[in-house]
Amino acid sequence: NSHAFCAGRLLAMEAEQPVTAVASPPSLRNLFIAGGVGGVSRLLVGHPFDTIKVKIQAMETVAGQRKPMYTGMLDCARKTMASEGLVRGLYRGMAAPLLATTPSTALCFLGYGAGRAVFCPPDGSPPTFVQVGAAGACSTLFTSPILAVSERA
Repeated sequence: NSHAFCAGRLLAMEAEQPVTAVASPPSLRNLFIAGGVGGVSRLLVGHPFDTIKVKIQAMETVAGQRKPMYTGMLDCARKTMASEGLVRGLYRGMAAPLLATTPSTALCFLGYGAGRAVFCPPDGSPPTFVQVGAAGACSTLFTSPILAVSERA
């Protein structure tokens, strides 16, 4: 866990003591699982905003005629939840993005972890900007095949 490692290093520097333990990097399996959980979490948080955005974009407004259906984001969310409920109103249509986002994000995390294993120092010393960039570039090798298919459709 790189965050624990960084926190440990900062605490040791503050105490002016050398870092004695180096945190082991997470396994590729754990990175894959974390990426999947991250993809699901991103969708759970972001999908309602997307739904509201689409509802506002799709509402018909004609200047000088009747009042628009929604006056803003909060009004749209309130009316949607009142008429359709929280889950049905804000999370409708989430299955397809869930099936696409989860494996894509999981593979992105897996690719980055594999890239760090190849390009970054194994002794736990901080990687350089170029090493982190090369590790990030590796994630595209894992995600491009999936994203290319979805972008062509």
